[in-house]
Amino acid sequence: MNSDSLAVICVPFMFGWIAWVIFGTIRRYKIAKLQAEVQTKLLDKVGSGQDLLAYAQTEAGRDMLESLKVERHSPHARIIGALQTSIVMIFLGLAFLFLRGRISGTEEGFLVFGTLSTMLGVGFALSAVASYYLSKSFGLLNGGRT
Repeated sequence: MNSDSLAVICVPFMFGWIAWVIFGTIRRYKIAKLQAEVQTKLLDKVGSGQDLLAYAQTEAGRDMLESLKVERHSPHARIIGALQTSIVMIFLGLAFLFLRGRISGTEEGFLVFGTLSTMLGVGFALSAVASYYLSKSFGLLNGGRT
């Protein structure tokens, strides 16, 4: 695979990854800032620690405090995310391996990218399976031990 083909593949992925990191960081920053403002206003309204504990024990207080978490990821969401990533990576790797024999002069490059992508997909699949069984054994999924 020549360097021009490699650049055509790698440069868009690099810029996409950089944009994903930047926008994800901005999103988390804004959420954390908003939560800090809400918590500050809540503490200003509450006169003492006793009042805060009394409020936290009510249904509305529990819902309010639960909504203040920065990111809520259930075990199901993480397992499904790993499984989705696995499927995409495996199919991307298989597509690279398919293209290896179709485009002359790019055999080594497509073989490398295809193998790496497929193995990453298999790794994500194994991660999803391990996460499922560990979450179930820890009682984080329905039907697990308590």
